[in-house]
Amino acid sequence: MKTKVLRYKFDGNTVVAPYMELEPYAENVYVSMSKKNEYGNESEDYFHVVCKINNVYFSCGQSSRRYLDKEGAREEAAANCRNWIATTLENAKNGGYVSQLAIRVFGELGLDSAPLVQAREAYIKSQEQKRMEWKRKEEEERKHKEAQWQRLLDDNKQKFLAGEKITAEMFLEITGRDGFDIHIRTKGTLNKHVTAIDRAGTVSFRKYKGRRTPDFTGCHKAVREYLAFFAGK
Repeated sequence: MKTKVLRYKFDGNTVVAPYMELEPYAENVYVSMSKKNEYGNESEDYFHVVCKINNVYFSCGQSSRRYLDKEGAREEAAANCRNWIATTLENAKNGGYVSQLAIRVFGELGLDSAPLVQAREAYIKSQEQKRMEWKRKEEEERKHKEAQWQRLLDDNKQKFLAGEKITAEMFLEITGRDGFDIHIRTKGTLNKHVTAIDRAGTVSFRKYKGRRTPDFTGCHKAVREYLAFFAGK
């Protein structure tokens, strides 16, 4: 049997009514091939499940042959179709999501779709408010983490200026925040070899067996020049 069926276009948002070849499945329920399994596994072929109310046919989603062949699946599909109008109205009343397809089906059936339209608009507004609230909380969390990070940098900067050792990573973060440029090779030495450094240029470093001690001249120079830069500010 070939007839028009209300369903979503492939974009999942636009309601269309193409002609589809239908096969009876249960009481007022039909199936139509949607996609064959690429490996020839027929149990994983997918079908449109189509409900008929009066003379209106519409898609209720898709299911695999494996699910459709399950015991009780036909009875369940028939019951869902039988109760579809009442279930849709109840869902709208309870603030659930109402699809554009459901609104279109109500219109085709000559039923009042206003409650569905109102419920859909309310749901979308509610979701937008939740999204904005989530975005606000996310921004607050970002600011909180940024403030914590800046306090950590401030604390380490004070330790450094007081003569205590700080990690090379912290030294690079602090100088970068202050706008002081360190030569790329010196940055590499700090990142790769130095574990801690103080304002006197004293470094703690990783010593690898069989390798020569790195040249820390650039690190010492970076500390001196940063202190001069900081004093000038």
